[in-house]
Amino acid sequence: MDKSVKAVVCDFDGTFSTLRCGWESVMKRMMMKYLPDEAWIDEFIGETTGVQTILQMKGFLEELKRRGGSRSCATAADAQERVPPASDAQERVPPDDPWFFKNEYNDMLMESVAVKRDEVVAGKVPAATYHVPGALLFLQALKTRGVKIFFASGTDQADVKAEAAALGFAGFADGIAGALPKSESCAKEAALKRLVEQAGVAPDELAVIGDGKVEIALGKALGARTLGVATNETDFSILNAAKKTRLEKAGADMIVGDFRDLRPILDFLGLGANPSFAFDKIKTYDAHDRTNLVTIESMFRPGIDPVPEWTDDGFDELVTRVAEARRNGRPVVFSMGAHVIKNNMSLYLIDLMEKGIITHIAGNGACSIHDFELAYLGGTSEDVPTAIEDGSFGMWEQTGRWMNEAIQQGAAADAHKERFPYREQCVLYKAWTFGIPATYHIALGTDIIHQHPIVDFGAIGVASGRDFHTMCNAISQLDGGAYLNFGSAVIGPEVFLKALSISRNLGHPTFKITTADFDLKPLGDYRCKIGYEDPNYYYRPRKNIVNRPVSCGGKGWHFVGDHKATIANLWKRLCAQS
Repeated sequence: MDKSVKAVVCDFDGTFSTLRCGWESVMKRMMMKYLPDEAWIDEFIGETTGVQTILQMKGFLEELKRRGGSRSCATAADAQERVPPASDAQERVPPDDPWFFKNEYNDMLMESVAVKRDEVVAGKVPAATYHVPGALLFLQALKTRGVKIFFASGTDQADVKAEAAALGFAGFADGIAGALPKSESCAKEAALKRLVEQAGVAPDELAVIGDGKVEIALGKALGARTLGVATNETDFSILNAAKKTRLEKAGADMIVGDFRDLRPILDFLGLGANPSFAFDKIKTYDAHDRTNLVTIESMFRPGIDPVPEWTDDGFDELVTRVAEARRNGRPVVFSMGAHVIKNNMSLYLIDLMEKGIITHIAGNGACSIHDFELAYLGGTSEDVPTAIEDGSFGMWEQTGRWMNEAIQQGAAADAHKERFPYREQCVLYKAWTFGIPATYHIALGTDIIHQHPIVDFGAIGVASGRDFHTMCNAISQLDGGAYLNFGSAVIGPEVFLKALSISRNLGHPTFKITTADFDLKPLGDYRCKIGYEDPNYYYRPRKNIVNRPVSCGGKGWHFVGDHKATIANLWKRLCAQS
């Protein structure tokens, strides 16, 4: 069945909980006091497993009467042997009242059940002791996939709720229905009808799960999927043969012993795929109504605005190597995180490209978004702390729609120029006009355009995959060149290392290279060998940019400083050597 279920009605005792394991022997012991016919009692209990307890007692009383007996007509010997002295309260109960037998059975059963339950609540015994194996993971899988879960039990409602809570199952349930005081209505049937008729769940979107034939028969009658659980509560390594036979006769669509082999069960319920979430009702807002923290007017202007004082050990040598690489016609790849754009440094990058110093621009998705917003809006960088509170963060109609349309349609770079009055200050647009590759390497789910209702992750993946091929082409020519990374702590270092491995795998000489990482994080002696116990070991640029790529030649650096200072000084020094 391919259609996924939206709701499940589950039996509780013996299906998920083993707290009441052995209830059959307790009921048998109580009935044997009044009807010493072991064969009939065994068959009766087996046939009525899953029926509300009071209905079982009515059936028992009817059989007792049919045989011409009741509590009052038992032989003197039987009465003396099997019936304990009655209290005054018991003497007032009519001998043909099924509630008398139900209460006596319940009192006997709760002597052990209440003790076990209370031990779990007190923390003396782990709750999992009384779980059917895999039950918790199964309920979690249902909940994760948005399936409504209802527990329907023949046990008294107060008791089943208390036991579900003690075992940690109650939090998964959208409803728990048990037997009500002095009520003979079938709790399971009522729950099923409530789902189908009131919750609007179609029969083919409903599953009924249990270890008794009653719930399975009800499920079949309603056209629901039925999962029989033939639990052997004393040995879960084998199925309970008697339960399995009863479940087969009731017509169960699938029978399992427990929930440990979860995948076939999820597939049967149409829930094999990971859960998804619809984006079609997401609300978007006009970006022109937004306050921007970065604007065209706030951009720093090369040669006009003063360059902050900054230097670091090895910076002079790096500048010399980069300048030499360009004199020799070797590439200089500029990798960045989004804060390069947000720090108002776009015009510096554009000037370095125009001067022929940067030969390839690479960034993450956020870089492309801030650059794009500046091009059409003249501003970018919203106030995230306040916007995240009401879910408006990133929900900008123009950014999300126009970027996704461009990615999906593969539009020419000069399309819709009228939308982008500030395109001359856009790094991507200027790279295109200069014939310089600009690649963006995307982690799905990290960017605000991934929140838009029209997002197509397949198209994003294809576009980013093409950019990775372009990046690999640049890295394959890097021998004698330089790779500079500004503020990208994950994407830039990871993409670079993979592209470098591909290049060397294909025989491209990429060993005499210069690498540098610019960030705010001090690393101390970043060239010394460190172990797993040092947190700096897990800082990717240290490994993937500064050290590993130059292990067979070349040299790598890590520089500490604000982008406003490091990029401006790099521009100033390179211009002086050009």
